[in-house]
Amino acid sequence: MGNIGSYLGFAVRSGKIIYGIDNIKKSRKRKYALVLCPTASDNLSEYAAEYSEKYGVPLVKSDRPLEDVIYKRNCKLVALLDANMAKAVTENGR
Repeated sequence: MGNIGSYLGFAVRSGKIIYGIDNIKKSRKRKYALVLCPTASDNLSEYAAEYSEKYGVPLVKSDRPLEDVIYKRNCKLVALLDANMAKAVTENGR
């Protein structure tokens, strides 16, 4: 997760990230990738997989809790709004 953590850090600093399922649902911005925390509930994991399939957004499951990477408490799912960062995360996350 070293490289993925770096890219998520860049996304946080540049404001190209959406935190949480509710904000992802509400946002009308284009999402290029979803990153799921390994401690996410089964319901959230299923929803993220359905969302990924429905909208054609790649889903990456991190190997470290997102709380440790982006320093946002209880954050289990994020969406990346930058195509280049999303590409880097999906390539390094698989």
